[in-house]
Amino acid sequence: MLWIALRAWSEAGPVDAGSVQALACHALRCTPRVSLAPAAVLMEVSTSLRLFGGLAPLLAQLRQQVLAAGMVEAVALQAAPGQTALQALARLQLGLPWRESARVAVGQLPLACLSAAGPHLPVLERLGCRQWQDLRALPRDGVARRFGQGLLDALDMAYGDRPENHTWLQLPEVFEDRLQWPSGVEHAQALLFAARRLLQRLQAWLLARSQGVLALQLQWQIDARRGSTAPAVLLLRLSEPTQDMAHVLRLLAERLAGLRLSAPVQALVLRTVETVPVRLESQSLLPDEQRRGESLVHLLERLGERLGSAQVQRWQPCDRHVPECMQQWLPALAVSSAPTPSLPQRGREKKARPDFAPPGGGLGWGEGDLLPTWLLPQPQPLRLQGDRPCHLGPLTLLVGPQRLESSAWMALTSGQAGQPQPAQDSVMRDYFIARSAQAGLLWIYRERRADATLSWFLHGIFA
Repeated sequence: MLWIALRAWSEAGPVDAGSVQALACHALRCTPRVSLAPAAVLMEVSTSLRLFGGLAPLLAQLRQQVLAAGMVEAVALQAAPGQTALQALARLQLGLPWRESARVAVGQLPLACLSAAGPHLPVLERLGCRQWQDLRALPRDGVARRFGQGLLDALDMAYGDRPENHTWLQLPEVFEDRLQWPSGVEHAQALLFAARRLLQRLQAWLLARSQGVLALQLQWQIDARRGSTAPAVLLLRLSEPTQDMAHVLRLLAERLAGLRLSAPVQALVLRTVETVPVRLESQSLLPDEQRRGESLVHLLERLGERLGSAQVQRWQPCDRHVPECMQQWLPALAVSSAPTPSLPQRGREKKARPDFAPPGGGLGWGEGDLLPTWLLPQPQPLRLQGDRPCHLGPLTLLVGPQRLESSAWMALTSGQAGQPQPAQDSVMRDYFIARSAQAGLLWIYRERRADATLSWFLHGIFA
């Protein structure tokens, strides 16, 4: 077996549980056998060496991943190998580069690096035992009577003569981590700086589980002495699962930009609400062109956070033949579960397109028709000069009429002896292309329904 002991924090200072879990998540990307020690993260990598091409490439890739995540400084990350977990932990405490620590023989390791010998170090030093080999040379029966069998068992496990018991790390189903400040944080930008650290840990958790986050929750606790004790919650939802925490941080920056804290914040908690498995993209063996900039989805999400989701919209075609009902506008990243409005099934069976009868051999309503570049949201009534429609002056009719009549779609009702009645969106119009001396080419129509109070309408403009 081959073990690696990792440490990315100062041995003398306090150890943050979140940093330990984040480092363990990066270790899980190299091997499934990861265990937590009181002062380090342990990896059993004997089955992973062939995949990475040896110990040196494995450690180099692990170091690159940890440093790329921005978790620690380069000088703070330390690693040491060993045939047993206790050997790796002992070499880690030497504080040497991993290649130099690997050259230290097992028997020459300091006895102070064996945790089981810690309570007995003063007596052992007076006996002349300062290295593992010195303790191993003493009579076992005497050592057991004087120091207990536990010290001999630990020494046997360190040399590999006795099996070690380890609890392999299992990541939780839901990520949750927190940061605390005794003095409190008074500005929202400081919250963003702390959120960056939590997002780095979240990214390590997502990579280890091959998950992408769809929704996460940021919660902060106000100082109870100066504000409400109820925590404030910010819920962030994404349109697609992602492991890109730089993009999530930009979205949080947009949310926190206008935040004003009523009192200092003493604790910040990040928790995942929804995660799903992600499929990694296959890399090409050819030198493809590098992608530049962010994706369209990320851009729309940032614009939605800055301007509001209702201000960033997309159009969706509808199953209608009336021009103003052919499309609807929805939030750009909204996933609508409602079905697209459609016409009655009875009418569909009869015709697949609106009735169109161009008098005088006019153009048909299909491909090749001259349709306007801009369609008005609502048709605008036109005044008449005699029988001639006017818009900034009299209009000259050029092409038409093109007849649009949706009377083929009739909504059957049970009223009036079951007589068919026109649907609410049924129309009877004759469309024309007209020229205006001031406005250019216009798309107008004449209403043919008997109950229409106005007969001519402007519906579109040709650019």
